[in-house]
Amino acid sequence: MRLRSISSPTYQKLIKTAQGKRFANIFIKNGTVINVYTGELIKAHVAVVDKYIAYVGESEKALGAETKVIDAKGKLLCPGYIEPHGHPFLMYNPVSLTEKILPLGTTMMVADNLFFFRELGPEGFESLIEDLKDLPLKIFWSTRLDPQTFSEASDVLFSSDNLSRLVYNPEVLQVGEITDWSSLLKGKQGMLEGALTAIKTGKKLEGHAPGASVETLNSLAAAGITACHESINGDEVLRRLRLGMYATLRHSSLRPDLTQLIKDIIKAGVPLHRAMLTTDGPSVTYLAQGFNDYVIKTAIEAGLNPVTAYQMATINAAVYYGLDDLVGGIAPGRLADILLLETLDNPTPVLVIADGEIVTGKNFDRRFDGRKYGLGTISKRSVSPDLFLIPAAGKPFPVMHLVNPVITRRRDRIIPERHGLLDISELTGIQYAALLDREGKWVCNGLLSGFVDDLSGLACSSTISGEILAVGKNPEDMARAVNRLYELGGGIVIFEDSKSVFELPLLLNGMISTEPVNRLIQEGVRLEEILSKKGHTYYDPIYTLLFISSTHLPELRLSPEGLLEVKGKSILLPPRKLS
Repeated sequence: MRLRSISSPTYQKLIKTAQGKRFANIFIKNGTVINVYTGELIKAHVAVVDKYIAYVGESEKALGAETKVIDAKGKLLCPGYIEPHGHPFLMYNPVSLTEKILPLGTTMMVADNLFFFRELGPEGFESLIEDLKDLPLKIFWSTRLDPQTFSEASDVLFSSDNLSRLVYNPEVLQVGEITDWSSLLKGKQGMLEGALTAIKTGKKLEGHAPGASVETLNSLAAAGITACHESINGDEVLRRLRLGMYATLRHSSLRPDLTQLIKDIIKAGVPLHRAMLTTDGPSVTYLAQGFNDYVIKTAIEAGLNPVTAYQMATINAAVYYGLDDLVGGIAPGRLADILLLETLDNPTPVLVIADGEIVTGKNFDRRFDGRKYGLGTISKRSVSPDLFLIPAAGKPFPVMHLVNPVITRRRDRIIPERHGLLDISELTGIQYAALLDREGKWVCNGLLSGFVDDLSGLACSSTISGEILAVGKNPEDMARAVNRLYELGGGIVIFEDSKSVFELPLLLNGMISTEPVNRLIQEGVRLEEILSKKGHTYYDPIYTLLFISSTHLPELRLSPEGLLEVKGKSILLPPRKLS
């Protein structure tokens, strides 16, 4: 692993600087160190040489004439934040996300590989890993064992050979998140071998089991699951901790429930050295508030001891990944990831040092070149309105009804018929929904309620399955939206009364953009405002669109195999093959 590749000259400089026999590159004076190892606040100087912390204490022997001095009097020194569960492809990309979150104090991330592995394959993904090594944000990876969308075709990509290959990559620290854990427990070959490889190589296995009982969690722990970020209340946090798992507490755009989790675990009075904090891949609008700094602030405001919150965002994650000898704390021999904070209750830093370099205020002129890996605009095609119409069957239709931003329930409804087709024109709050194969081979149809009151036509290529989602009341405007999306090369498009009212291009395989995050934040806010006026009442429509084809979530989903009832994996309406 690259974090352990210290050269002999640097190693010797580090020791001599610690002894006061060599001057430091950077000397931080008079600060108060948040000591995450003991929970104390300790006044100390910190000496940095090359990428490393050489000394923490009262001596000024490492202070030379050419040493850069940072006066931290009245400031707190905190280790860089570690994001243990990131998704760097939700419209933003790893480079643009780095530009946004590094100044906010996040200096390391363990990132989900799902989009890049699906689009690039193992060779392309490993090429990306190598190219991103030189980012000032240390990005490591978590590799999936399942595609998160039910499709027999995906078994080829998620083969035993491909999964084992990635698990052996030294930049991969973890397997997961394992959304299809039931298949793992049933012994699905590729997943089983991937999990076993992780165990044999000392890698972590992260679960995804919201609402899981103690019995289910026992089975997952026996299968080697080491952490789970899906606790939805304090009892679920305790279940994981009691069975030896790490509990990763989430405060995301999709699940902003950290405040209640914190209150529950404070009441329980258990130690939290095996708990971590995560943003869990926030939508762009969430990033207007911050990143890990915002999560820490939320935890503190909920009543958590501030030092405990900083420990959960730093050393706890470092210990979990077995990297606490290198990151997660301010101590000699560790990488110099150091934040200067103004107050204990304000986690947003005024200065960030990453790998021994001051990054605050530096221009970030690098852009993500997706073309290098074969990422680009989606192929241009054309669709007609009849793709979104559903033949009548003379019986109630299984409608996908949203009960929160992403969870659907089955609502069988009698739908009016006209000319042998379902007719929703006089119904409020229900839309046609279709998942379209990008290559025009098939379409999966359904009906969606609980999303908006009225919407003419929306098309979105940012979906977990990688296909195109169309939603709307008017098949003509749905077709216009999809066709305009094809013209753009990917993105999100909304049509009303035959006119385009919103367009957000996502030109790298229809999923991510090269635009700066702040620009995407503006567009995300505008999208939410448009949908709110249409009757959307939930707080994360971007995730709604993303997850309509995500078959690890209840209860009905659109998929390449058809309209799917998730629990029994039964197909309620097969896809239509297209010529």
